[in-house]
Amino acid sequence: MVVKKDTASDTKHRLLEAAIDVFGRHGFDPATTRMIAKAANVNIAAIPYYFGGKGGLYQAVINHIVEQIKKEAGELLEQIGGATFTGNTGRQQARQLIQGFLERFINFIAGSEQGPRVSRIILREQMFPSPAYDTIFEGFLKPVLNALSTLIMAASGECDPRQATFKAMTLMGQVVIFRVARETIVRGLDLEGYSPEELEEIRRVLVANALAITATPSESSIRK
Repeated sequence: MVVKKDTASDTKHRLLEAAIDVFGRHGFDPATTRMIAKAANVNIAAIPYYFGGKGGLYQAVINHIVEQIKKEAGELLEQIGGATFTGNTGRQQARQLIQGFLERFINFIAGSEQGPRVSRIILREQMFPSPAYDTIFEGFLKPVLNALSTLIMAASGECDPRQATFKAMTLMGQVVIFRVARETIVRGLDLEGYSPEELEEIRRVLVANALAITATPSESSIRK
């Protein structure tokens, strides 16, 4: 019987995956390299060897998370960046892109296995930012906010970039709440815990809110 030895790539991957869980559940300071090595089932010496220590491993985890989210949103961000929104056609296109973004975001945050794991670390960085937060903000939060702001201005006719950014943050917040306040939402609405049917219901509510936020003044007056 041939026993397959772990390659360097295997070991690093296992350490990253274990570190996402350990850092996410305990935070940077309480988490120890021994805890991470045990969770990854590797020798503790592998952490300084491959990452230079706990700090280097944490930064590698942040980089890994940012790359994961960029893969989720990258294609959509490129589509938004390459679009020219003119007239009523451009307005409708912007709204469709907002809808597509929200659907993809809620699917990742609430409907995927990775969503809860990476959210713990991002939320900890929001509350207690470390130097690694710059990587998170510049890596995907800033590009996403800029893209959503562009879409909101195109969809609603909003001329003030600051107001558009406020509205973009509001849309993102509506998605994040389904992860941050999951237990309250599940119990308050008597949900199973984000089944496919429940995710579809959430998407419908989010899209309806987005359409209300991006309504033009004339559309808003008609609804009234």
